[in-house]
Amino acid sequence: MHVSVEFEDQRLDLDLPEDRVVGSWQGPRGLAGADAAEAERRALDEPLDFPPVGQMVVPGDHVVIAWDSSLDHAGGLLGGLIDRLRDSGVLAEDIVVVATPGPADEQARAAVASRGGAWEVHDPADQEQLAYLATTKDGRRIYLNRRLTDADAVIPVGRVGHDPILGYRGPWSLLFPALADAEALRSYRHHLAEDPADEPAPRVRWDESIEVDWLLGSQYQVGVVPGGDGPAAIVAGLGESVRARAVAELERLWSFRPEYGAECVVVGVGSPGRAAGIDELVEGLVTASRLVNHGGKILALSRAGGEPGPSLRRLTAVDDMRKASGALRGHDDDADSVSGRRLARVLSWADVYLLSALDRGVVEDLSMVPVDHADEARRLLSRSGACLAVSHAELTRATVVEAKP
Repeated sequence: MHVSVEFEDQRLDLDLPEDRVVGSWQGPRGLAGADAAEAERRALDEPLDFPPVGQMVVPGDHVVIAWDSSLDHAGGLLGGLIDRLRDSGVLAEDIVVVATPGPADEQARAAVASRGGAWEVHDPADQEQLAYLATTKDGRRIYLNRRLTDADAVIPVGRVGHDPILGYRGPWSLLFPALADAEALRSYRHHLAEDPADEPAPRVRWDESIEVDWLLGSQYQVGVVPGGDGPAAIVAGLGESVRARAVAELERLWSFRPEYGAECVVVGVGSPGRAAGIDELVEGLVTASRLVNHGGKILALSRAGGEPGPSLRRLTAVDDMRKASGALRGHDDDADSVSGRRLARVLSWADVYLLSALDRGVVEDLSMVPVDHADEARRLLSRSGACLAVSHAELTRATVVEAKP
């Protein structure tokens, strides 16, 4: 049986005996060409339970577009949004895009620059960028990027996906906590809770984010459900309606439910044109851990690179990964604490073999086995038993129908 696993701009092709393949998953492709343009037009001109975006502004308004830097191939959507604002009389110099930290899609940045708008990157540690908004019903004082609190209209555009803390991320979580102060982000890292592996959908913990959206008066939102190489669905309109539709689309497009787990799970991490980071790699490994039998093998294929943060560095000093959680206890303030705790759980469940751009010594210190090239991966799989193959594992919510032993 022919099976292929995609990771970033590469693909590993495998020919395995059919009786050894438990299942394979590619995920949806992204929309392209005329289909992508029509999806963008429909989202902006026919929003859910809300007037078209051009009707929510008047000439003289200062508009902020809150932008999720993890969005790929969405420059056409951002450009179309700015065009509609300008057609309604908003001046180019009155439109600012405030992006979350991280490398943003150059197509999106070019769409802003070509239309005369401004692009700024949020820094949660810069007090000059922050302003007090309000206090929530639970007593939390909310500090957001000052551009948001000063704007006449705020339009969040966020990638829809599964989130280890909120359950689901999207435009509703972009304003808070993503564009809040460093203390809010630290606080959220403390709330990591592992959903049971047999639960097909995560628990939802987005109430505070939704409350902050309401306090800011941000009713119109845009959610982008990713595909393997671009947006697979775009949903815009009233925040409540966007949440419901976007989550339904996410579960329809990115839920993988094989009948059984497997002795070996091979996963690909990353999408074309965008280098995966350590957080995306860990996300893919978590997906694999929900599919692999206890004590089995995970083969992760990626080009992920970067320097490990403090939590991952602490894991390098742990000899027995069954005790790794103790090494991380009390370090929830680490910027990578969520990835560190999640990786520790994966490593205590299964053996991990990793193809990546990470330093070989770092991989070994993290109790993973470095894989140097595709032929080595093929040899490893030839010696394994029942196998599952998953592309774009960092985007996939996997659940085994039959409980793993």
